[in-house]
Amino acid sequence: MHPKLKNIKECMKEFQNTYPEDACLYLCDMEEVIEALPGKSFDLKIEVGTPMESINQSVTYKALKSGKTLREEKGAEIFGVPYISTAQPIYDEGRVIGVISAVISNEKVGILREGAHDLGSAVQQMTATGEEMIAASSDIAVKLQELSERSESMKEDIEQIHSILGLVKGIAKQSNILGLNASIEAARSGEYGKGFTVVAKEIRKMADSSNERVLEIEKQLEAIKEAIEQMNESTNTIAAFTEEHNASMQQLANTYEQIGKTSERLLEASKITI
Repeated sequence: MHPKLKNIKECMKEFQNTYPEDACLYLCDMEEVIEALPGKSFDLKIEVGTPMESINQSVTYKALKSGKTLREEKGAEIFGVPYISTAQPIYDEGRVIGVISAVISNEKVGILREGAHDLGSAVQQMTATGEEMIAASSDIAVKLQELSERSESMKEDIEQIHSILGLVKGIAKQSNILGLNASIEAARSGEYGKGFTVVAKEIRKMADSSNERVLEIEKQLEAIKEAIEQMNESTNTIAAFTEEHNASMQQLANTYEQIGKTSERLLEASKITI
C-alpha cells in the first residue's frame, strides 16, 4: 500500500466525523477498495477488497480513470436514501495512485427542494386566484360606477317629472277656478244655466281628482327618490370597500411575488453543482 494512501486510511474515521450529514467513505488504490466506512442510515454494500472493475459504473471508478474530481446525485430508488457522491483522485508526484470518495445522504436537501417546489406551485395558484379576484373587483367597481351614473340619471328624471306635475297642478288649480266661475255664472243664468252647472261641476271634480293624483304621484316619487339616495349611499360604501379590497389584494399579490422569488432561491440553493 502506498504510504500516502496508508496515512489517509488511518484518518478515514476522523474524516467521516467531519460531515454534518450521514456519509459513507471509500478509499481505493488502482486495483481495489482498501477502506470502506458505511453510513449510519445507509450502506452501499461495497466492502474492502472489492475490485475496481466491478464498480466501473461508479463515480469513484470514473474519477480514478479520468484523474478528475467528479460528483453525481442519485435518488432514493437505489439505496432507499437520496445521496450525493463525490470522488477525488489522489496524486503522488503527478501520478494518480488512488481515489477517495464520499457518499452523503441528500435526504434533507431533498425535503427542502420538494418543499420549495410545493411552495412555488402553491404561490402560482394563489397568484392566479388573486389576479382573478382583482379582476372581479375591478369589474364590480365598473358596475358600481355605472349604477351610480344611472341613479343620478333617475334623480334627474324625477326632478323633470316633478316639474311636469307642477304644471299639472297649476292647470288643475286653474281648472278648479274656471269651474267655480262657471258655476257662479250658471247660477246667475237661472233656468238657462242648469246644463252649464253640470259641466262646471264635472270640471271642478276633474280638477280635484287631478290634484289628488298629482299629490299621490309626488309622494311615490319622493319615496323612489329616497330609495335611490339610500342606494347611492350603499353603492358608495361598496365602492370604497372594493377600492380598499383591491389595494389589499395588490399588497397580497406583491407578497405572493416575494414568496415566489424566495421559493426560486430555495430551489436554486438546493441544486448540487456537478
